[in-house]
Amino acid sequence: MSLGLEVRRVTPDDLEEICALDQDSFPEPWSRSLWKLELARLHRIYLGAFKATELIGFIGGLLSHTDFHIITVATQKLHRTSGVGSVLLFQMLNEVDDLEEGIETITLEVRASNKAAQGLYRKFGFAPVGLRRGYYQADNEDAIVMTIENLQHRSLTDRLLEIECKLPFTVLVGDAKK
Repeated sequence: MSLGLEVRRVTPDDLEEICALDQDSFPEPWSRSLWKLELARLHRIYLGAFKATELIGFIGGLLSHTDFHIITVATQKLHRTSGVGSVLLFQMLNEVDDLEEGIETITLEVRASNKAAQGLYRKFGFAPVGLRRGYYQADNEDAIVMTIENLQHRSLTDRLLEIECKLPFTVLVGDAKK
């Protein structure tokens, strides 16, 4: 099964759609100026999932020394639980795998109440390692810190091959490096 998505790096040309999806997804969305700045910064990867020409999801992260930190993931409400998050996370991990040597961990925070997202991250090998109390300022909700660790001891490429075999669909992506 294919989801018929193109996954590619987002650009400033996608800014309006990114801001709209961010606004619809989070109680504290980023400002347009922050998005514009983030898309221009070094050591960042922002990918979008497009159905035809419509942005239906995005994921973003940054490289910090030996850690790649996933800082945002969003999917249109209509497309949640349809596999878009899996496609985005899979492609992001492929992008991280293509980065320079020496990445030891991939980290993210997820709302303590977001069991669906936690389940998705576990399928990709993330494990809970900590709690940040009151992390989400809009409602003072806690965040669970999840990581994939020891990437130097077990290659991410091997892990992605295992994950790809378990996915219930074929991952069809565009040139994410554009």
